[in-house]
Amino acid sequence: MAMSKVIRVLEKSIPPSPYSVLLEHRNKSDSILFESHAVALLTNQETDVIRKQYVKLCDAYGCLGVLQLNAGESTVLFLVLVTGCVSMGKICDIEVFRITQTQFVALQNATPNEDKISECRKLLNSGTFYFAHSNTSMSSCLQKFDITLCAQRRQKISETDNRFFWNRMMHIHMLRFGVDCHSWLLKAMCGYVEVRTVYIGAKQARAAIISRLSCERAGTRFNVRGTNDEGHVANFVETEQVIYVDSDVTSYIQTRGSVPLFWEQPGVQVGSHKVKLSRGLRLQLLHSTDI
Repeated sequence: MAMSKVIRVLEKSIPPSPYSVLLEHRNKSDSILFESHAVALLTNQETDVIRKQYVKLCDAYGCLGVLQLNAGESTVLFLVLVTGCVSMGKICDIEVFRITQTQFVALQNATPNEDKISECRKLLNSGTFYFAHSNTSMSSCLQKFDITLCAQRRQKISETDNRFFWNRMMHIHMLRFGVDCHSWLLKAMCGYVEVRTVYIGAKQARAAIISRLSCERAGTRFNVRGTNDEGHVANFVETEQVIYVDSDVTSYIQTRGSVPLFWEQPGVQVGSHKVKLSRGLRLQLLHSTDI
């Protein structure tokens, strides 16, 4: 099913007024104003008063939040938008999409440093990030189906699993100004999703494989190994096989991760990487008992 673009971004760059960006949502009457590193939620009446001063910048399928980057002694902000996505299938009333293209909109009237955002854009456009969307009320449906939660956890808790909430820090800037991020921003997970229609006798069911990569200690092979002081192991992945039949759900979970010790594999060439304990065995055992 095709997803329509529900986000519109407008900008005002008329001097001497400060540069500002207006974020609108097709299904919401209010809007969000970004100006001078501040965020304000505007009512429909307030938006109508100032809207003529703004021109359309772009449309998007959703917003991931605000990326903050250090630029010397100052901080630059970018609004991260999803401008390309592919449907992976529907689970109940929720459709899961893979992100294929993003756009970074500067929230200050300055030439963006492309080098600083190119790596972030490359990562988000790599085809390994997913989000959930519903054509009905976002706040009600998406809170019931949180893409960061497996079906087993969803039966017990409703809080987002921060281990698999990759754009959590992009929500912080708007949360500071009291914006309801559940209804304005997307939650993105990194991993793999596949959804298929299967039949159990005469009944139609939806089967899905969802692999969620933890953001707590991710990294490339040989560079990130073992555990950290918080107990997060390198490249931890939770893989869920879930089947939905009418109102029934079955879920089977498998997890994998690096050996939970403080160790590393230094070296330059493949084959020369020797396993090395970064802390003594006695310290490792003491730390494991503390956790």
